[in-house]
Amino acid sequence: MESGAKLKHFPVALQWLLTFVCMLAVANLYYDQVLLSDIANSFNVHPNQSGLLFTVIQVGYTLGLLFIVPLGDRFDRRKLVLASLLLSAFWLVAMTIMPSFRLLLIAGFGLGFSTVAAQLIIPFVSSNMDSAKKGAVTGRLLTGVFLGVLVGRVAGGWIGQLYDWRTVHLIAGGILLLLAGYLFMKLPKDSIRKQSSYIQIMRSMVPLLREEPVLRETIFFGAAAFAAFNVFWVPLSFILNGAPYHFGNGINGTFGVIGIAGTLAAGFAGRLSDGNHARGWNVAALLTMIFSFVLLGMGWYHVSVLIAVTFVLDVGSRMNMTLNQGRLSRLNPAHHSRLNSLYMVGYYLGGSFGSWVGSAAYQYGHVSGMIAAGCVLLSLPVVYFLVSLRNHRRIPLNANDFVRKV
Repeated sequence: MESGAKLKHFPVALQWLLTFVCMLAVANLYYDQVLLSDIANSFNVHPNQSGLLFTVIQVGYTLGLLFIVPLGDRFDRRKLVLASLLLSAFWLVAMTIMPSFRLLLIAGFGLGFSTVAAQLIIPFVSSNMDSAKKGAVTGRLLTGVFLGVLVGRVAGGWIGQLYDWRTVHLIAGGILLLLAGYLFMKLPKDSIRKQSSYIQIMRSMVPLLREEPVLRETIFFGAAAFAAFNVFWVPLSFILNGAPYHFGNGINGTFGVIGIAGTLAAGFAGRLSDGNHARGWNVAALLTMIFSFVLLGMGWYHVSVLIAVTFVLDVGSRMNMTLNQGRLSRLNPAHHSRLNSLYMVGYYLGGSFGSWVGSAAYQYGHVSGMIAAGCVLLSLPVVYFLVSLRNHRRIPLNANDFVRKV
């Protein structure tokens, strides 16, 4: 297939629509994070117990990344994207009619497990497009992914406040159904040659991890960055609720809006991943995040400093994520779904570890503990990079550097 033909499959208008779909798909994972209090009241459960809902959604999502996303290397990803949207809509609506909290947890797991459309769309588009555009298009789609976190929290909170949590689910489910119907008519067929066996695909994932140095490196970079990101964000509400701020939850939530800066950085970083120095920019993004923790130590008790820390940390984190996935998009197109699956599983495992570390660091060392933990986590991949340079270990960056085994 010629490059021009590939580009016609995903015109700019369709790319932006898919960016919107990625945003709404990711938002599904975050609506209930801000609605837990209302949900707890609806089912008369303790607030601590209601937190299980967000946990099972995240667990379901991680398992979906591991077991569903690799199906893209076996079946037409067009069909998988549509199935993901329809199933997500089903579980969103099902959650509104569950008579008990236990059944709600089961439906929440189903929602997380099926909400993998964004991570199916990214390899679907990148593997069917001209290699010269992969990074820029990946950055555009990741803009939707990053906005999804913000939209999920903000839209979920406001709609839930004006109406109730069930209305949030019904509106989200209805929009997904409309999008699925439109994409049914607009999405092209997946032109990448497929593997013959899902079992073989799953068995190939560990060897793929062993054979692809770029995959291992991006998982390491991504997991460390997301872990450090959560080291800051998980204890942030305790900082804002305590002295000297004593802010309420409303003001705390507005700090998430600062994250739009990182979202805008995704498009810029996507173009950087198309160049010859993507690996170096990857490390620059990690150093940017380290600088944010240095800023935190210089004046966390000033709200202007906290805003600056949030801004810088988010820019570095989103740049790192975009550069990682841009580099992966240049690997063998026949492996893109598996590569994305392995990367995202490693990324979310790193984030889960960071959440635990952040809570412990703040409990035992307050802000100083957070700063130490964040800097250590981010220094590990930087040290790895420096050692690899010293040992003259060459990690390829460009499509021409890879031996394709299609």
